[in-house]
Amino acid sequence: MEELIKEQDYNEILENIKAPPQSKSPKSYNIKTLVFDLGGVYFTAGTPIAIKKIESLYGIQDKRLLKYLFSSDTDSIGSQVRLGLITIDEFETQFRSKLRIPKSKNHSIWQFWFNSYVPNPNMPELIQKLSKSGKYRMVIFSGNVRERIEFLDKKYDFLKYFDDTVFSFDYQYNKRHIEFYHELLDHINCKPKQALIIDDHRSVLENGQSLGLNGIQYSYTEQLIEDFEKLNVLVE
Repeated sequence: MEELIKEQDYNEILENIKAPPQSKSPKSYNIKTLVFDLGGVYFTAGTPIAIKKIESLYGIQDKRLLKYLFSSDTDSIGSQVRLGLITIDEFETQFRSKLRIPKSKNHSIWQFWFNSYVPNPNMPELIQKLSKSGKYRMVIFSGNVRERIEFLDKKYDFLKYFDDTVFSFDYQYNKRHIEFYHELLDHINCKPKQALIIDDHRSVLENGQSLGLNGIQYSYTEQLIEDFEKLNVLVE
């Protein structure tokens, strides 16, 4: 004969049953401004490519110095040219002097550097669609060289798809400086939570997030489009 379950036993059983977890409603995004990096996002990361070309062409032995000269490290000529403190011609002169590249070598260092930047696959088409949709403010946020921007825009005609630009050479800050991000806030024309930074470096996204900006780390264009969908950013 089955044992009868008393009323208090029912109560005890009910107390031990865990309620199913409440499903959280998806976070609501209202992105109004898209902030794009250039090197590594719109374009390939050209500097490492240029370093390999120059290393091979000139037989550079001091690879550490070569990388340092191109870098954004404090006091490097790479940093100085990005901050607009020296011109690309001054960069070239100092670069050749420090690496002892003879004048008989007539190849231009800056041309190797600039030509190593080419648009990432499908990125120009994506930018054009976003720009022409009129749904988003399009901003460039880049540690860059003034002459390189002029060179690449002449070659690829991409600046016309953006509403605003925030370049390191205009403000003498790079992405290591939090002040550079404060400058960006003056250009997004919306609340920080309504802006989205697309960059290939996690540290940039973390700096932006510290000021309330959203971020996507770029790997390739198809992945970016998928991440856009998750944040309700409409491409078409």
